[in-house]
Amino acid sequence: MAVMEDVKKIVSQNLVRLRKESNLTQAELAKRINYSDKAISRWEKGEVVPDLETIYALSEAFGVPVGAITEKQQETERTEEQTPVIRQRILSQIFLLCEIWFVICVIYVYINITKHTSIWQLFVWSVPASAIVLWFTTRREKVDVLLFIYASVFVWSFITCVYLHLMASRPWYLFFAGLPLQGLLVIRYIFNYKQNLKRIRIRHEKNEPQPEEPAEAEEK
Repeated sequence: MAVMEDVKKIVSQNLVRLRKESNLTQAELAKRINYSDKAISRWEKGEVVPDLETIYALSEAFGVPVGAITEKQQETERTEEQTPVIRQRILSQIFLLCEIWFVICVIYVYINITKHTSIWQLFVWSVPASAIVLWFTTRREKVDVLLFIYASVFVWSFITCVYLHLMASRPWYLFFAGLPLQGLLVIRYIFNYKQNLKRIRIRHEKNEPQPEEPAEAEEK
């Protein structure tokens, strides 16, 4: 039956996850609950489901409630899948940032040697340039937190660059232009955050098993 197959899959996935989290081999787990490693292997492959007494023994061996073995652990699985993806994204962003500033340093050294002049403003303008490049590369991945940070850095660093360029006239009022822009970025981030929470809640409700209706009491 389809329901039984789903139960086998859920139990097998949870057993594999819990055993790996506990840093146990199949043989070590089998020794803890007085079973053979072949039985553990069959449970993890989803060939058979352990009985209730064995599931209780497994829960004690792992130090978790019985539901951690018999119920679908959606959030845990999603977090485990997302962790290496997030790490890869951060590393790619750092690598891209290093490439940008390496090119900037090469340009600065070249101008300094050939023109015998120091253009320190190049490093100042490189901050908003780096922010906008990182924003465009992150836009495809739709990471709202990074998009918000990069956009905020771009707004304020760009205004700072313009201020330093026109420092003689002291246009301090330029920073007031950044306030409504920052406000729009905050509103957009909050809106996207709530929309993502709503989508996650809807997805969770769809995957959540419906409670069975209680059986009617027999008439005496």
